[in-house]
Amino acid sequence: MHTEDIKKRFNLRALYAVALALTTVVAIVGIVQFKRANDLELAMEGVYVRAFHDTVDYVRDINVMLDKAMLVGDPNQLASISADISMQAAAAKSSLGQLPVADAHLDNTSKFLSQVGDYTSYLSAKVIDSGEISKEEFQSLQDLSSYAQELSNNLLTMETDMVETGMRFTQVKNTSAQAENQVTLLSGMEQVEKEFQDYPTLIYDGPFSEHIEQMEPAALKGKPDVTQEQAAELVRYFIGEERAANLTFNGENENGLLTYAFSSQPDPKSDRTISAEVTKQNGMMLWFLDNRAVGEETIDWQRASEIGSQFLADMGYTGMKQSYYEKYDGVATLNYAYTDRDIIMYSDLIKVKVALDNGEIVGFESQGYIMSHQARDLPAPTLSEADAKARVNRHLTVDSVRLANIPKESKREVLCYECKGSFEDKHFLIYINAITGKEEKILMLLESEDGVLTM
Repeated sequence: MHTEDIKKRFNLRALYAVALALTTVVAIVGIVQFKRANDLELAMEGVYVRAFHDTVDYVRDINVMLDKAMLVGDPNQLASISADISMQAAAAKSSLGQLPVADAHLDNTSKFLSQVGDYTSYLSAKVIDSGEISKEEFQSLQDLSSYAQELSNNLLTMETDMVETGMRFTQVKNTSAQAENQVTLLSGMEQVEKEFQDYPTLIYDGPFSEHIEQMEPAALKGKPDVTQEQAAELVRYFIGEERAANLTFNGENENGLLTYAFSSQPDPKSDRTISAEVTKQNGMMLWFLDNRAVGEETIDWQRASEIGSQFLADMGYTGMKQSYYEKYDGVATLNYAYTDRDIIMYSDLIKVKVALDNGEIVGFESQGYIMSHQARDLPAPTLSEADAKARVNRHLTVDSVRLANIPKESKREVLCYECKGSFEDKHFLIYINAITGKEEKILMLLESEDGVLTM
């Protein structure tokens, strides 16, 4: 073979090698770029989803607070609610602005969110200045509430449609990627906007639980520490020897309270685990949870309430009164508060979980009780029940009145009359200070087939 031919073949092979190398490099670069683009799309989807869910939550809260505003009888309380509405409306507008739905032209929806806070602030200023809300202004509040309810319903429908269809915000510009029977995000937002075409230019697990986070534990003051074995014995007493048989000691935890922690290994057949924590000081059960699978429901929540009450009595908790509850995945979570001389102490809260297949206690949590329970020297009311009822907003039909000791944001407790009543098929609790007559708090009862909670 001639030298010239050898050189040509060598050069040709070299070119093939270079071309193959370049192809490989291009492919690798393409894969990397595709992965980066996919990662970026996933990250953006996460931002959009969070903004959308935030919008849903903010609008729901606005709706509830507007309902409360219609029943407020104290100027300071109205000022507080109007400030909350303004903040929630601004946050909802900000979250809505983060969504890639500019083509939906949400001008009227945005206007509603801008003006709802302004209008309630105007009413608050008027009332503080010794004015009264007129019939026309009250009607405007009702209209606002209706718009907020409709907006909340439409957003919740969109939320459900997104889960059922697998729709993603990053597909909003790519309609070809959507099946014909899917509800597109743009059409959903356009439906939201449609509800505001005629919008006029004018136009929140039992109550009182958040206050306990940073308190000193009243039920533990001055009490001695218990040993690890004494804590383990308490766990066995609470959940029974059979369920406690496989529990092992996990060490000491400190999440505001120093505790002994126990847990079991997952059952190989059912993945069932049981966990518990007992306070080191005074040896009180802080919580336990049995996560077993719950079968078909055979008992109702009334029977579950009786079982929970008996369990607390058996465990040495006297004077506990069941109030609100929630049912989820075959388990009823029941809230109990301590009562003394027929006065309910909402700070002294215990939650009990009852399995609705066989009535077994599968959960317990007593942080509110541990942080707040103590002997109290309560003042005698200076107002009568009739006086308190007379101070409630005239639009509320009062069904019952009772004394209740409630915590304020400052953690100071105040003795109040709890006035329970109804307004437009919704139920509310209004708390009138039993000493000063001031309206301290207003809550709305959220009632459904799955429970009764407050907001």
